[in-house]
Amino acid sequence: MEDIQNSIFALKTSAGQERNVARMLARKTQDSGIGITSILVPESLKGYIIVESYTKIDMRNPVMKIPHLRGIVEGKHSITFEEVKRFLNPEPIISSIQKGSIVELVSGPFKGERAKVVRIDESREEVVLELIEAAVPIPVTVKADQIRIIQKEAE
Repeated sequence: MEDIQNSIFALKTSAGQERNVARMLARKTQDSGIGITSILVPESLKGYIIVESYTKIDMRNPVMKIPHLRGIVEGKHSITFEEVKRFLNPEPIISSIQKGSIVELVSGPFKGERAKVVRIDESREEVVLELIEAAVPIPVTVKADQIRIIQKEAE
């Protein structure tokens, strides 16, 4: 393996399997000499993990034969720390939600339902919603991470 200064690489994975790949990669590379010093699994970057290594990563190496690991993102340059920095302190979900936005609930008893944002409590990271398809408008309070924005504030 060719020694290089610490470089950052993006590895392609199956969507939804990022954490599993990172765990298996960490376990397999501890004693293999591949030189991976850190692994980052950004929540907002589906299908990719970011690794820092002091050796060049070669996907033909038998250690890199991990289920759901699809390959390395090839390019002329490795990823810079400035590009990775935004994944280290992600913007809170609550800051992107606006009153009047249309959202979809992604967990809980109303999973899959669409709703309109009525009120936002930033201190508790909670959102009060009104279900759109309900016969009677019932206010429902949920955590901000339980919703996905479909349409920003309705015009």
